[in-house]
Amino acid sequence: MFKKKLESAAQQFLEELADRPTHPYASGYMQQEEVDEPETVIASGVEIQGSIRFQKLLRIDGTFEGEIHSDGKLIIGPTGCVTADLNLDEAFISGKIVGNIKVKTRLVLRGHAEVHGDIEAPLISVDEGVTLLGSLRVTQTPASV
Repeated sequence: MFKKKLESAAQQFLEELADRPTHPYASGYMQQEEVDEPETVIASGVEIQGSIRFQKLLRIDGTFEGEIHSDGKLIIGPTGCVTADLNLDEAFISGKIVGNIKVKTRLVLRGHAEVHGDIEAPLISVDEGVTLLGSLRVTQTPASV
């Protein structure tokens, strides 16, 4: 009888695992339509200086220094390092940023993210372990959220 209960519990656990999202950004931080592949990825080990414009989603796992202009979303991965002021719709940061951040919808700081600059956002989520050196200004939430 104990063996059947154990097998049943194990089967239920495996079924629950199968229902969980497997995409690293499909957790509660991002909605399903936001887990699309990025238009561009700056991979780990790549260093870029200059100006970037994009429409939808950019992921930075390498190093970027310069200007970022977009009405889209930005993901800075755990190995990403950005030196720039950001003015975006949304940002999901797990790496390091030196510069001010202004988002229209929301900002998510994950894991051991480091922000050296001021933040302005209507919605912000901060994990335990995040480092913030600067000021935080929570603005009025947009009506579309």
